[in-house]
Amino acid sequence: MTKKLFFLTQLMLCGLVMAKAPDLSDMTEEEKQVTGLHKLTDEELNNLSQWFNNKQREIDREIRQRDAGFEARRQHTERREIRARLEKSYDDKLGDTYYELDNGQIWKRISAGSIFLKKDGRQVITIEPAMLGSWLMKGDGNRSVKVKRIK
Repeated sequence: MTKKLFFLTQLMLCGLVMAKAPDLSDMTEEEKQVTGLHKLTDEELNNLSQWFNNKQREIDREIRQRDAGFEARRQHTERREIRARLEKSYDDKLGDTYYELDNGQIWKRISAGSIFLKKDGRQVITIEPAMLGSWLMKGDGNRSVKVKRIK
């Protein structure tokens, strides 16, 4: 919850603190002489100023998209379904259920409920990406439980 609040605050501040394009009318005569802008006509200065403003809008748009997390979302969309053989499942002393897979991963059940597991040995289970970064584990039936990767 605090991460979401922090993100929203940053997003709002980002919109308020965008950089302003340089305004050529703020330049002193000495600065215009040094940069060579004194040679330009008023129309050329206006065109150059307009170019600066358009470029600054493009930069601001890119910053807003980056800060909104669009780049991070593109990079993290590679979460794929995992199919593996369940080696064993066990409960610890606190009642938490763990699932050990043949690929070495260990997952912990974090939601109430249960899935159908064969008693006669190993079976193939499916772990699918769900909303907000969570994962769902499914056995043979149509039931699923939320799990969290431990190892």
